Amino acid sequence: MNTRELGGLGERIAESFLVLKGFHVVRKNVVYAGREIDLLVRKGTLLVAVEVKLRRGESFGRAVEAVDQRKLSRVRQALEGLLGGVTEPLVPRVDVVVIDVDADMCRMTVQHIEAVC
Repeated sequence: MNTRELGGLGERIAESFLVLKGFHVVRKNVVYAGREIDLLVRKGTLLVAVEVKLRRGESFGRAVEAVDQRKLSRVRQALEGLLGGVTEPLVPRVDVVVIDVDADMCRMTVQHIEAVC
């Protein structure tokens, strides 16, 4: 499985995980001003931009180690830009879903980290 396929798999896993937690997927792979949001989800008045990270095996570290403040800042900027034309009162938030899969793709852990920036 190549990097793009792993990224797509991670986004599908994160989407299913968030739906089970009561979120509704608004859009996927949203690009605003050159900044990408992997998943845009909503629960009530809460609008969440979600960054998804998946790591297979441990050779590149754990997924949570791949999340950096620069990327999260860019996600936040995209979310704020998208909200610029919205008249509905929404509460914006940036979350991260990290997924670690063993090298054989047999076991995984999924973690939802809320309000990271």
